[in-house]
Order: sequence, then C-alpha cells, then structure tokens
Amino acid sequence: MKPEEEIVTFETYYNPMLAEIMRAKLEANGVPCFLADESLGVLYPVYNQGGGGIKLKVFATDVEKAREIADRDDEIDDETTYL
Repeated sequence: MKPEEEIVTFETYYNPMLAEIMRAKLEANGVPCFLADESLGVLYPVYNQGGGGIKLKVFATDVEKAREIADRDDEIDDETTYL
C-alpha cells in the first residue's frame, strides 16, 4: 500500500449521532471517509467505550483538509429562509 493510500483514524466518537454528523460534513466538503465500529456503538452502547468508540477513517493525505473542515464553524447565512 502506498503512503498516500493509507487509511487512518481521524477522530473517535462515543456518540453515534456526532460521528454521523462529522462523516456527512466531511463528505459534503469532498473528503472521502467512512465510520468503523459503528455497529458496536449503536447495537451495544454499553460496550462502546470498551471497543474504542466509533472511528472516523480518512486517507492520510486528507487529514489536514479534514481538520480544517472539522474545526470550521459552519455559519448559516442570515438571509437564507428555511421552510
């Protein structure tokens, strides 16, 4: 495997909803990613911490971009109307 193809754990979550939100945020901004060990956290929440939590995985080359996106506060435009 080439170093640029290496998949690393970007962040670990113990809340399945937060993990899913961050996955969607990264994918919406063009960063390919996936969740690992999600089933353990959803089906057996009591074992979530023992299993190491839900891991958000990204390519090693995308870590810097993912960090910028994760740290960014997404602001909603005040002029946008939501129905």
